[in-house]
Amino acid sequence: MNLKIYNTLKHSVEDFKPSDKNKVKLYTCGPTVYNNVHIGNLRSYINADVLKRTLEFNGYAVDWVMNITDVDDKTINNTIKEFGSEANTEQLKTFTARYFEGFLEDLGKINVNQKDISFVKVTDKIPDIQDFILALIKKGYAYKADDGSTYFSIEKYQKDFGDYGNLVGEKFLEGKKIGARVKVDEYDKENLSDFALWKAHEDDNAKIFWEHKDLGPGHPGWHIECSLINYLKFPEGTDIHTGGVDLIFPHHTNEIAQAQPIYKPFVNYWVHSEHIMVNGAKMAKSTGNYFVLKDLEEEKIAGGLALRYLVLQSHYRSRLNITKESLLAAKNGYENILKEVSLLKNKLQDFDPNVGTVNDIYHGKFKDALNDDIDTPAALAVFHELLKSKVPDNEKLQTIYKMDEVLGLSLESASNSEKELKQDQFPADLKDLYTKRLAARTSKDFTLSDQLRKDIEKLGYKVIDTKDNIRIYVC
Repeated sequence: MNLKIYNTLKHSVEDFKPSDKNKVKLYTCGPTVYNNVHIGNLRSYINADVLKRTLEFNGYAVDWVMNITDVDDKTINNTIKEFGSEANTEQLKTFTARYFEGFLEDLGKINVNQKDISFVKVTDKIPDIQDFILALIKKGYAYKADDGSTYFSIEKYQKDFGDYGNLVGEKFLEGKKIGARVKVDEYDKENLSDFALWKAHEDDNAKIFWEHKDLGPGHPGWHIECSLINYLKFPEGTDIHTGGVDLIFPHHTNEIAQAQPIYKPFVNYWVHSEHIMVNGAKMAKSTGNYFVLKDLEEEKIAGGLALRYLVLQSHYRSRLNITKESLLAAKNGYENILKEVSLLKNKLQDFDPNVGTVNDIYHGKFKDALNDDIDTPAALAVFHELLKSKVPDNEKLQTIYKMDEVLGLSLESASNSEKELKQDQFPADLKDLYTKRLAARTSKDFTLSDQLRKDIEKLGYKVIDTKDNIRIYVC
């Protein structure tokens, strides 16, 4: 099966055809570095990474670019909170650099290789942004208002292009009226006001601004940055642009509007990840209903790879409800995978990853699942089927490693130092717990079985459940 992807712009699953036969230009909306990213953000980056790996699995070379929003309303306001009313652009960069480094650490924990990504900080591209805005003014799509800020004209764009809001839906504009100007970066779907490209400096912004002889002192609006960075990196058009569904409007809608008067095509495929819910409610920093990876690690609930495993269990276009219980379950599930891979490695002490073949049947089923709009739950099902299969051990391990090139669960690092303990080697306390747990599993008392597993692990052993037995390993 050839790769198929749901294209938000067309609102349908389409065959993927890059502009270059062998290369893919991939752009991901990066974080606004004013705070630690939450796991809803990380889900979006995991999904983008899986997409990138799937493209490579299909033989494409991928050029992956991500912006870093280090100047906007939030970063400015938080810099002023820390440095005071005289805060300047250098202190803005100092403030945002801290959270950028934290973001890179989180990427490492979820096994997204930062070396695969070209990061572009907005503050490094201010002159280019200014030139882009001047080009829009010259073409008649932007204007400097009496408040000193420069705005994008939706009315002019719609008159010439007629597709504003198509990313949301073809009937997006029905019943709506294009109104006055809006200066804030984020606003709702009912507000179709002209939005700010360049925000005139105000006293509330301290000394955080950049000079320009025509635009005046100020800073860029949020939306213009991605249009500009896409243009700088992929001047002939971007193949795939990813982000969360919360960015469809206004951010991505405005990206399209700003970009198309300058160059077209802008983006061929838009790929959006759905929201994460926390305990059944929308994840949001504004309400305090969110998880940060660092906190989950400190509470020993889940690490980055357990989170990645949980994310893979849900299709990227489906909402994912996360609780501490589901994170713990993912942690246990991931650890069980590591144990099974460790068991295989123990049986293959002389395993050479460069020798042997990948199983064609399982490889084919796995690839078909991924190529069906990046169906990671189906791909994981194939992976688990392989683990339980009677495929020869050497071939099985080769295939596991091949699949992990996309799953990104770091399975090659699974330790093979654990040694299986035979029943005649069990000390008395372990033998008693083992017997009770075997009986609990037979009677399907899973609550008791889970508790007995924990009791065995407290003694310093690892437990691997097979269909008919329980295997005990010395750590």
